[in-house]
Amino acid sequence: MSSKNIRTLLLATASIAACSGAGTGHAQAVSPAATAEESDAGVEDIVVTAQKRSERLQDVPIAVTAISGEALTAKGVASTLDIQQVTPGLTFTTVGGTAAPRIRGVGTTQAIGGNENSVATYIDGVYYASSAGSVMQLANIAQVAVLKGPQGTLFGRNATGGLIQITTLDPKHQFGGKVSASYGNRDTIGASAYVTGGLSDNVAADLSLYYNNQRDGFGVNRFNGQDVNKGKDFAVRSKWLIQLGEDTTVKLVGDYSKYAAVTIARRLISGSLPQIGTVFTGNPFDVDSDVQPYFNSRRSGVSGELIHHFASFDLSSITAYRRTRTLLGFDGDGTRIANFSTTDEVLLDRQFSQEFQLTSTGGGVFQWTAGAYYFYGDGDLSAAIAQAPAVLPPPIVTLRVQLGQKTKAPAVYAQGTYKLTDATSLTLGARYSWETRHYNGSGTSAVGAAPPAALPPVTGITKLSNSRPTWRIALDHHIDQNILVYVSYNRGFKSGGFAATVFTGPTQTFEPEVLDAYEIGFKSDLLDRHVRLNASAFHYNYKNIQIQAFGNGPIPTVINAASAKISGLDMELTVRPTSALTLTTGFSYIHSKFGSFPNASIAVPRVNAAGMPIGGNTTVRGPATGNELANTPDWTIDLGADYDVPLGRGGLTLSGHYFHSDGWFAEPDNYLKQKPYDQLSGSISYYFNPEKTLTVTAWGRNLTNEAVAVQMQARTTGNVVQIGQGRTYGVTLGAKF
Repeated sequence: MSSKNIRTLLLATASIAACSGAGTGHAQAVSPAATAEESDAGVEDIVVTAQKRSERLQDVPIAVTAISGEALTAKGVASTLDIQQVTPGLTFTTVGGTAAPRIRGVGTTQAIGGNENSVATYIDGVYYASSAGSVMQLANIAQVAVLKGPQGTLFGRNATGGLIQITTLDPKHQFGGKVSASYGNRDTIGASAYVTGGLSDNVAADLSLYYNNQRDGFGVNRFNGQDVNKGKDFAVRSKWLIQLGEDTTVKLVGDYSKYAAVTIARRLISGSLPQIGTVFTGNPFDVDSDVQPYFNSRRSGVSGELIHHFASFDLSSITAYRRTRTLLGFDGDGTRIANFSTTDEVLLDRQFSQEFQLTSTGGGVFQWTAGAYYFYGDGDLSAAIAQAPAVLPPPIVTLRVQLGQKTKAPAVYAQGTYKLTDATSLTLGARYSWETRHYNGSGTSAVGAAPPAALPPVTGITKLSNSRPTWRIALDHHIDQNILVYVSYNRGFKSGGFAATVFTGPTQTFEPEVLDAYEIGFKSDLLDRHVRLNASAFHYNYKNIQIQAFGNGPIPTVINAASAKISGLDMELTVRPTSALTLTTGFSYIHSKFGSFPNASIAVPRVNAAGMPIGGNTTVRGPATGNELANTPDWTIDLGADYDVPLGRGGLTLSGHYFHSDGWFAEPDNYLKQKPYDQLSGSISYYFNPEKTLTVTAWGRNLTNEAVAVQMQARTTGNVVQIGQGRTYGVTLGAKF
């Protein structure tokens, strides 16, 4: 079939979809003249900074999913937790309310007390080390880009799995902005405002405000009748753009946010038998817990970026300071029996970073980037941990713990791309990172009402030093201006550290994990740019994997699994037959398997002498060799459609998004599994004029009301789960000026 015939078929398909109301059952006629006029519109170019310079997405030899802020809103992506629904290969769960993203099976379970994620989060060029500060609402967003595979050369030691790169809107000299107000189910009210303008000839600034208050919970704590899984979020952010002469620009950013929620609501997994003998039944969003959960977080930061243009290169400097303080409490056993709980847990993360970078700007056959980076982090954890030696107390043993790590991590890096021919380029890059960690820990113990007694302080190794090179080798070739093929080999590593739960006795350390990633892919714009198809296949050799592990006690540690192999395929397809209709799909297949892993935590259901289940689990150390990696679905698929229907001076914008996950195992023993699930989101927006300055939007997220786990654990007392958000829907009024 010729290119012309295929294009005609796409236009016919678009006309049929329009006449059928895009699946809504309401006919919408599209005139032949309108169809012919719109047929010239193709898939728009996307500019990313995946290689720390502005480039077309289709020219970057890296697997990247990039979505604009407007597209995220239309698809119902409201927070970082939702990004997985539009990003093949990404799974975003939480542990104790903190972020636990995984890309292609690579991620971290325990990122507290100074330990960091294996998937890095950057906002406006600043690395966010705190996992508690990486779960956030997506307001004032220009773009979210997810870089897949190790990004250690340009972005550092903790980008083993990849990178979530968030860019907020830049201020403009022309006055403008937007405001919105919304009301949704669960008695949710929300509002946002963004305003920008010039303060002088060389200064532009903006201000972003966000507020959302869900006043009714998705579920109820049956123990006390109070709501669970609700929260209130407030954020403010301001960016200033200052022009100091023709060649120098300064960008200043400040942000503050506060999140107060009744979350980390854990319950027994429905149908599983706990030690107390009472099986949980009923509403999957309810809990039955003697501890009312809470999660309160305050996040703030300031950063300054200076860019100076020289004749053939740019010099940039980014200086940043961030602070995150989180107070939380939850029931570890998920029952109404006082068996194990954590209260007054405080996670305090402070960081300072400084980066200097040189980037070539001239033309020619060689483009390069070089820089130096310094990071200082101070992560502390304190908590009161109550545990019972038996299922039914007394006595209750209360531990009060204090522990933390200080991290110093300088690095230098360079990467260059040389054009071997007009169509073929070779990229070589390397980074060398040094890191030193200091650990401290102390605690007290009290039995029942007895006064607390100090525990012996930590002993053994309290200082660790790691240094590692990472590198990138890539070869790309333009078959023509619209088709790029590439192969790459990348080395990434995540530094070693201390198990940030040890507050007495010998410290426990774990080794750096290392990932060798091999990838082949292509990027293509076809049929006069009406079709965009990008795909990549990969194979990972993953060594010294950092894994959270439990003994028969309630407090986890971190160990190293010797190895794993991960192979898979990512694919993204965008079809835009007319400027009014855009169809998208994303697909991911991942085959993951542990190699040698003889000392994994294995949960074994407890039985009596007759072999009958008596509830709960015994945890032993045993082999997990051959098991799948945690939180890694075999396959996912997402489908999206956006359609614009003119109606007089106004019109309708219809958007729908479907996501399916094959499910994932919760832990390396592959005992607990999140079953396959489907989620559907969508919106219908009416605009009153062609400029779309005034809109009213009806929207819905998780319309299938799927109860999807964000965390599952097999504990001694029973199998527990924390469920994510249920169905949400509402109406938003918006205005632009």
